[in-house]
Amino acid sequence: MTTSVDAAAPMATIRLSGLHAGREMLAMREYLASVMRVDLAPLDATQPLRYEASLRTVPGASWGGARVSPVRTTRTAALCKDGQDDLMLLMPQAETLIEQPGREALRVRPGGAVLVSQARPMQISQQAGAAWMLRVPHRDAARMLPRLSDAPMIALHEDTPMLGLLQRYGKLLESEALRGAATQQLAARQLQDMLAVALGQSPDYAAWAEQNSLASARLQALRADMAAHLTSSRLCLEWLAARQGLSPRHLQRMLAAEGTSYLDTLRQVRVQAAYAMLKDPKNAAMSITAIAYACGFSDAPGLNRAFRQHYGMTPGEARWHAR
Repeated sequence: MTTSVDAAAPMATIRLSGLHAGREMLAMREYLASVMRVDLAPLDATQPLRYEASLRTVPGASWGGARVSPVRTTRTAALCKDGQDDLMLLMPQAETLIEQPGREALRVRPGGAVLVSQARPMQISQQAGAAWMLRVPHRDAARMLPRLSDAPMIALHEDTPMLGLLQRYGKLLESEALRGAATQQLAARQLQDMLAVALGQSPDYAAWAEQNSLASARLQALRADMAAHLTSSRLCLEWLAARQGLSPRHLQRMLAAEGTSYLDTLRQVRVQAAYAMLKDPKNAAMSITAIAYACGFSDAPGLNRAFRQHYGMTPGEARWHAR
């Protein structure tokens, strides 16, 4: 008798062959969206879809291989609302294009790899062939790679140290039952460690991390500049870009790469400033309308809407909780 203590790690297998556009294809796409949290469709809508994949899952890691006809895999903005922020290492054996809003598209050659985040919308267009994939929680990878951002998108060359070994070891584990919690935890930890070592030794990651650190510093400076001029009549995208030594277009691209925009960032800075004022006992005599004006809102209802959207409560409720 097999107990839950020594149960084998689950292996999910999906085989689709010859699916054409129509009800059957739509039903399968809806099923995959609910299970895999992605939308799957053939690159050419007139051609049938062939998709064979196996995925082994243990706490802390999921990995496996796939063989596909030309296919487009999309992580939509709607699907991203599920809160998943796993990191995915994709190693395709066919030419693959990775696209994310606000970022330059990455073209991955056979034998190379790309690290992307489930937290951001993306589209993966892959030609016919095989691929291997590893997914790990962002929090686990970030503990080993302090310079890792919330949503990386990094291309890794074929000769990256440990990359090939990581794939071979993962494929070896796919053939093992991995019975018991201790064995599964060990497997996940080893895969996470090998991924961290591969990234840590990669010149591609080092260059990306340096560039990302600069972008993070610029965004912090931008937010601070916004917070210092919330009531200024000069506050606008062009004025802030000039103060940061950037072109307006560059500033827009930098914000888009973080999944936001100038107006959304400014609204967030205004709301955070209002929250800080509401919690400060020195402002107890200030009305919510006065705080709204002090943070650059045109009226109290505008603050109320933005505040509820950001914090899930009204400014009055926030003030009451701060007492």
